[in-house]
Amino acid sequence: MEENLENDQVSTDSSATTPAPTKGAKVLAKDQVPQKQSETTEEPVASNLYDLPDGRKLAGDQLKEEYLKLNSEFTRRSQKLADYERQQAETEARNKKTAEEAVSQNRLLENVDPSVRDAIVQIVSPVIQEALSAREKVEAQKRNQEAFDTRLAELEKKYPGKFDRVEILRKMQDPSNEIYDPEVLYQRLHWDEYLDAQIKAAMKGKSSGVQTENTSTEAPRKPGESKSPSTWAEASKNAVSRL
Repeated sequence: MEENLENDQVSTDSSATTPAPTKGAKVLAKDQVPQKQSETTEEPVASNLYDLPDGRKLAGDQLKEEYLKLNSEFTRRSQKLADYERQQAETEARNKKTAEEAVSQNRLLENVDPSVRDAIVQIVSPVIQEALSAREKVEAQKRNQEAFDTRLAELEKKYPGKFDRVEILRKMQDPSNEIYDPEVLYQRLHWDEYLDAQIKAAMKGKSSGVQTENTSTEAPRKPGESKSPSTWAEASKNAVSRL
């Protein structure tokens, strides 16, 4: 009898500690409990890429960076063009003033009726102005040629016995050539020899413990190419701009 009382007490305690399931609620087994989904990084969707005219596909942030680069380059070139146009306008105004003063002050017009003199000035001044502009172009070409010759002479000293100005000038006039900096063209034509010389100079300076002066315009690398000019004057100008 005591044993039956103990069993009843155990049953009563068990029912008291175990909560009864709520009516209508679905009880899930332990292995059916949904697990917390792991966080994953989504890959860029192809539809978020933008096609560029050159065939590249860029995301929004990359496209913005590309735009900023192009805008900066456009601003630089626009400023350069504005400066060139301003200089041209100033030159034309100066030549016009010089031409008009030269004609009006000519001794042949001292005793000429003012109205006739003014008419002659209007007719002759544009011709004088054009002559002044042509003279300035010739002088500019002469200065550029002198600077170019000086540059070639410096390169002959820089690369004694190796730099051949005849070879460089002949190559510059080749229709297929697109490099008009004489030093860059020399390095391109004799790249292996030029690179060997740079390495030997560096090794010599390293072994002696003395830093060897770098004779190149920049760290050794294969020279780039520039846009081909349409005239020899443009070729000379490109070369002089590197001085």
